[in-house]
Amino acid sequence: MYIKFYKIDLMKNNNIRIYSSENIYKQGMVSIFRNMIANIFENKELIWQLFLRDFKARYKQSLLGWVWIFLMPFITMGTFLLLNISGVIKIGEIPVPYPIFGLLGFSLWQIFSNGWAVLTRSITGASVLVTHINFPKEVLIFSSIGQVIVDFLIRLILVLVVYLIYGLLPTVWILLLPLYLLPLILITLGLGFFTTILNVVIRDTIHFISVGMSFFLFLMPIMYTIPEKGILAQFNKFNPFFFLINTPRSLIISGYTEFWLEFVISSLLAIIIFVFGWLIFYVVQPKLVERI
Repeated sequence: MYIKFYKIDLMKNNNIRIYSSENIYKQGMVSIFRNMIANIFENKELIWQLFLRDFKARYKQSLLGWVWIFLMPFITMGTFLLLNISGVIKIGEIPVPYPIFGLLGFSLWQIFSNGWAVLTRSITGASVLVTHINFPKEVLIFSSIGQVIVDFLIRLILVLVVYLIYGLLPTVWILLLPLYLLPLILITLGLGFFTTILNVVIRDTIHFISVGMSFFLFLMPIMYTIPEKGILAQFNKFNPFFFLINTPRSLIISGYTEFWLEFVISSLLAIIIFVFGWLIFYVVQPKLVERI
């Protein structure tokens, strides 16, 4: 057994910044938002180093390693295919073979589902770092979302391979994927800011999220088409996550979506949740160390 020490040069910046709730409360809103953004730019190197550390160590002691990234979508698709055969869930008519439809939907879903879970435990998972080094704690949030994006890119390569196997190609809309994927990332970050605070206070929060996401997957038409009537049809009319996930998939598969207005409204909601969540986290972060 050995311990690897990571050296972080904290002496490059001669300015000393003291984080305390009293100092934050005395700032105006303009100063708070300016400091929030400044924290990210000033600590971008630290964000990158934390991302690399987690990236290298994530599957180091895992039996299947990176195979899990590819294995989970196929297990999920197999489950829904069995449910479809048994008549529990109807997949419905889709414009492409189901492996393309299911893989792409599950990959987009995992940005939110897995991302929310990863962000929720980002502070408690780095408790030693948080209690021994004084730095903006949102750095851990932004470095953690990098893991989720990398997972998605790996799964996206798998989707493209499946496209080629079937002799098909995605639409040109895939070139704009980062643009209309941004709202989904922002709402995941916004919720992550809230729940990472809650997870410091109530450690069972991460378990509720993990169980809830498994149940939520069955309520949303991710692995099947949207029902025309019934409770699920009514539920998803007001579900912003459905529009943030289904719209990118529809554009990649067919180059068309009937939910442009809903997507724009959901995107605005995502921005509000992100800004508000980040603001709350910035204000309460000095208290997090006391709770860990």
